[in-house]
Amino acid sequence: MVLFHTYTAKLDFDESGHIAAALASGKGFSDPFGPATGPTAWLAPAWPFLLSRYFLLFGVYSRAAIVAALILNCGFSAATCIPIYFSSLYTFGARVARQSAWVWALFPYTMYWGFRSIWDTALSALLLTLLFMMTLQLARNAPARRWAVYGLLWGIAGLTNTAQLAFLPFAGIWICWRSFKSGKPFFRNATVGAILFFATIAPWILRDYHAFHKFVPIRGNFGVELHLGNSPTAQGDWQFYLHPSQNAVEFNRYREMGEPAYVRSKLEQALGFIRENPGRFAYLSFARFFYFWTEPPHAEKYPGIYETKTFLFLCATVSALWGMGLAMQRRLPGASLYLLLFLSYPTVYYFTFILTRYRSPIEPEMLMLIVFFVSQLRDSRREVAPGT
Repeated sequence: MVLFHTYTAKLDFDESGHIAAALASGKGFSDPFGPATGPTAWLAPAWPFLLSRYFLLFGVYSRAAIVAALILNCGFSAATCIPIYFSSLYTFGARVARQSAWVWALFPYTMYWGFRSIWDTALSALLLTLLFMMTLQLARNAPARRWAVYGLLWGIAGLTNTAQLAFLPFAGIWICWRSFKSGKPFFRNATVGAILFFATIAPWILRDYHAFHKFVPIRGNFGVELHLGNSPTAQGDWQFYLHPSQNAVEFNRYREMGEPAYVRSKLEQALGFIRENPGRFAYLSFARFFYFWTEPPHAEKYPGIYETKTFLFLCATVSALWGMGLAMQRRLPGASLYLLLFLSYPTVYYFTFILTRYRSPIEPEMLMLIVFFVSQLRDSRREVAPGT
C-alpha cells in the first residue's frame, strides 16, 4: 500500500463505495452512483455491507476507512493459502501443496488485488477456493453438518459474487456422482446443503422483491452488463464511457427511469443488437474468451508493458491447462473438478465484458496447476539427467 500509494484511492466512480456510504448514512442499500436514486440491486450485498462498517467506524470515504478495507482484503488474500494447501494436498500431494501455498504467499502478483482493489476481489477468491476445497472433501462420506456449512458458504459466496454460482451445479453434480460411484449415500446430506443455501440467499431476494415488486436473483443489473459488451461500438472489453457511473447522460436516464426500467431497456437494446448481428456477437464472445485467459485491452504508461503482461498471462494460462491435462491423464483425484471450474465460472463474462480482476477468483486453482506442471518438468529433467 505504501509503495503503490493505494491508500490514496478515490471512490468517485465506485458503486460499492457509494452503496456503503448510503448504508453508513442510514439510507439503506441504495444510491449506487452517489446522488440519491433510491433502492438498488446493482451489486450483490456482502461487500458493500462490509465496507459500510468501516465507514461507520472511521468516516465515510475517509483515508482510514480505505486503509482498513485494504488491510481486510490483504487478510482475505493471505487466508487463501489455507484452502490452496488442502486442495492441492488432495490432488497433487504434500510437496506440491506446500509449494503452492508458499508461492501464493510470496508471489507479488497474488498480493496485488489485496492491497490494490477496494472490491470483493480477494474475498471472492477466498470463498471460491474454500468451496473448491470442500467440494473435493465432500466427495468422501462427509457428515450432514459439513454439508450444511457447504450450503451456507455457497450462499455467502452468491451474496458476494453471483458469477461464482455458475460453478455450483457442476460442483454439486460432481460430488453426487463421485458418491454414487463409490456407493455412499448423498441425497439426504445434499438436501441439507441445498436448504442452507436457499435459506442464506432468501432474505436478500425477499428484500429485492419488497423494494422492486418483482423477482430479482440477488443482482438486478444484468441487462446493463450485457449492453456494455454488446453494442455497435463494442470491441469485447468494458465500454466504461457508456456506464452510468461515468456518463452523465446515462446516469440521468437511470435516475429518471428508475433502476428496473433502465436495466430492462438496456437488456432490450443488447438483445436487439445480438439478433441483428449474430456474427458480430460471435466474434465479440470469442474476443472476450481470449481476453479472459490473457489480458483485456487497456492503456499502459510505458510502451510494451501491455504486450509483456499479455504474454505472461497467456503463459500462465497455457501452463495451468497443461498441468490440468497431465493431472487428468494420470487420473489424479479431483482433476476433473478443475476442468469443470474453468468451463463454468467464466461463462457469463464471455457474453458481457471482461476486466482483469474477473479472473482472480479462479487464479488459486490456476496457480496449483502451474506449480504441479513445473514440478513435473523438474522431475522429468532429473530422470533424464546423466547419472540418474
